[in-house]
Amino acid sequence: MSPLLIAAVAWFHLFFAVVWIGSSIMFFVVLGPVVSRLTPVSRAEFTVMFFPKMERFLNLVVPLLLLSGGILFAAMSWSGPLVLDTWSVSVLAGGSLGLVTYFFALAKLVPAARKVTLLLQSGGPEEELMRAQKSVGQASMMELVLMIAAFTAMIAAGFL
Repeated sequence: MSPLLIAAVAWFHLFFAVVWIGSSIMFFVVLGPVVSRLTPVSRAEFTVMFFPKMERFLNLVVPLLLLSGGILFAAMSWSGPLVLDTWSVSVLAGGSLGLVTYFFALAKLVPAARKVTLLLQSGGPEEELMRAQKSVGQASMMELVLMIAAFTAMIAAGFL
């Protein structure tokens, strides 16, 4: 693969990584504190609009991040047989953590967010809504921790 094409794929990969991590950090640093101060009705209106849009957004960004990462890894290790040196181990660890993070989000975060949305729309029991909201918060925090671990492994590869 030409160096220019590798640079373009690397740019897209970094862009999608920044978007994914940035959206998660934005959720905790900005949206969480702001939304928690809204009235219950405003908070419910925001959540019902926000969660589905965020899910669609991430279902575009994350697969493109993972795809561009796979292409980039293949292109950068194409010159010969895969050697498990420190760079490739670090990149494979980061990529694996990225996949785990995505599958964790699909298995835990997305269903919890959908449940919150459904309960808000249907006027479900307050206790069940509170449990679902807590699940969203916990899953979001775990997703962010996994993303930071994946990011750290990828950054480490650049120095190995």
